[in-house]
Amino acid sequence: MRYRLQLQLMPSLLLSLMGSVAHAQHDMDDLMELSPAQLADISVSIASGTLKSLSHSAAVTSVITAEQIKAMGATELHEILETVPGMHVTIQPVTNDYNYSMRGIRNDANAEVLLMMNGTRFSVPYQGTHMAGMIIPVQNIQRIEVIRGPGSALYGADAFAGVINIVTKKAADLDGVTLGARGGNADTKSSWGQYGGQWQGWDIAASLQYSHNGVDPDRVIQADALTGTGFSSAPGPMQTQNERWNGHLNLQRKHWDLSFWAFNEADAGFRAGTAGALDNKGRLNGSNYLADVRYSTEDDLPNWELQPHASFLHTDVNANIYNTPPGSVLPIDANGNATNQAALTKGLVTFPEGMRFNTGIKNTVANFELTSIYKGFTDHLIRVVSGFRYEELNTREARNSGAGILDVPVLPSTAGGLQNLTGTPFTFLGDHHRDIWSMALQDEWQVAEDWHLTTGLRYDHYSDFGSTWNPRAALIWDINPRLTGKVLYGQAYRAPSFLEQYQQNSALFTGNPSLKPETIETTELAFDYRPTNNLRTTLNLFHYEIRDLIGVELVAPITAANTSGQQAYGSEFEWDWKFLPEWTLRGNYAWQYARNQNDSSRVSNVPEHHVYSALAWNFLPRWQIQTQINWVGHRVSSPGDSRTLPDYETIDLTLNAKRLFGHLDLTASARNLFDSHGREAAVISYPNNLPIPGQSFYFEASIHF
Repeated sequence: MRYRLQLQLMPSLLLSLMGSVAHAQHDMDDLMELSPAQLADISVSIASGTLKSLSHSAAVTSVITAEQIKAMGATELHEILETVPGMHVTIQPVTNDYNYSMRGIRNDANAEVLLMMNGTRFSVPYQGTHMAGMIIPVQNIQRIEVIRGPGSALYGADAFAGVINIVTKKAADLDGVTLGARGGNADTKSSWGQYGGQWQGWDIAASLQYSHNGVDPDRVIQADALTGTGFSSAPGPMQTQNERWNGHLNLQRKHWDLSFWAFNEADAGFRAGTAGALDNKGRLNGSNYLADVRYSTEDDLPNWELQPHASFLHTDVNANIYNTPPGSVLPIDANGNATNQAALTKGLVTFPEGMRFNTGIKNTVANFELTSIYKGFTDHLIRVVSGFRYEELNTREARNSGAGILDVPVLPSTAGGLQNLTGTPFTFLGDHHRDIWSMALQDEWQVAEDWHLTTGLRYDHYSDFGSTWNPRAALIWDINPRLTGKVLYGQAYRAPSFLEQYQQNSALFTGNPSLKPETIETTELAFDYRPTNNLRTTLNLFHYEIRDLIGVELVAPITAANTSGQQAYGSEFEWDWKFLPEWTLRGNYAWQYARNQNDSSRVSNVPEHHVYSALAWNFLPRWQIQTQINWVGHRVSSPGDSRTLPDYETIDLTLNAKRLFGHLDLTASARNLFDSHGREAAVISYPNNLPIPGQSFYFEASIHF
């Protein structure tokens, strides 16, 4: 059922509220009031560690502010990232987590993009990305900084295609108490409380948010791998339900910055299923804890600043998976796994509980870095970073099929219940750990009044696969007061994950401890042009070459391997135009020509063309309405896959009111307003691929005091 009735009733309610506050004083002094040229002067440090204006950062950088997030109506991180030039959000084929492609670079686990929270990585070694099942809400996000391009010279592993840094709200951003709630269709609801203030000389920021999503009845899987067997749950809705708690605490005073982040997810569904078949019974539960402490000597030492930073990350996920529904009868091969090849079938086995797989995955990452900044030179700023990181993986496993259970001389006619395999040679992945030592050197040189050169080099040594060196250079030229040019060069790497190195007893692939890291070499030419205070445009041209991509050898036994590479060139054009005092048009167009090196075929499942545009109107003293369009075009399926991926577009509409009666904020948003039936790529088991979210609606209110 679509909530069209609510869509028809809400405008009358909102118009009555507008009439009651039309006389209010206009005092919106946030970033929405800045001109496009002023927005180019927002300071960011993600590109070099030093605060620089956005137009002069030593990388192609995007910043999405809390005000922009509010205006677009986004409630989860992936919705925001879809608006970044060159980025597209899809769904991973096995875990069904959100997957980020950047400039045509993607793999199935997001490992090509480094994820950070307030400058601290929260990628885990299991797959090289965030905890499985994590959907990050946006209520406590102050802004998101995105590097499009390599970042390993500063951040090390996995800053390959880009870097995403989530900056949370601090005490000054919250400034008091905020209580809010949101509700929408598909049983979607959320509530939160936030506080920002001072105590005993400390600036304190605290936030806690609860979110609940139900099953979207209109997002239907029509067929899956079990269709035609009599045991399929398709057609049926994707299992999109979940419950999440997201908490942040930050304490700051002179020299010190302490942060703690806790994320918990319960009863999360597996969307389309993890084994090519819809799973109505499986659930995932997980927790993510990140603590970090930063200290800065600031101006205590002449010409020197020392910045020690320690962090500790722990994630714990438990997945209870039903690969097939209860009562299914499956052909089993000699390895105890299900097979669809008659020649490999050893016999038929009935699974009264379904083919089940229960796994627990714990990641622990301890990190320490010491940054030393020397300011004694007139035109140079020298930064030296040394660090150590310890990564550990611990697993639990129980199942009722596969190695150690059904790889027996005589197959039973009926499978039993779950058997605990933890600590045995029959698990899909054992316990592993590794040490990483690093050292980085960077020089920021003011060559002349209008010229600035940033150069850097980083060395990383891994206890499992060896060492890697990654240089970078960024030359920035103020051609005139309104035009800035950049020439950028960088190399980066992606470390193999523990899953790619050590997976065993799996029908998907066998890990390879001899894997080398993926490497990329990127060259970019960028321009930031501000012809008037009310118009800002940027143009980025890029070329990259990837070597030693980690994939699988499609010959028995299927094993992880460094395969061929990938080459691409492309462009990204952005505009931000305040063409009238109350009207703003912003957006971007990205084009990439990405090809596989081995056969020059197009890289699959990524858009060659991508357009995002938003039109915002500020009317009356405190009201704004924004509509946005997102168009995804020219994708191809994987080789041998005859399914097509048609172009699609979505249109959203969001109405915001700020500080009504001095305290009340309201938001009403319609997502995918015209119910576009777009599809994203899925494994071959789903003949219709995966449907994007359909038309939805939510209403939100918060009060600040």
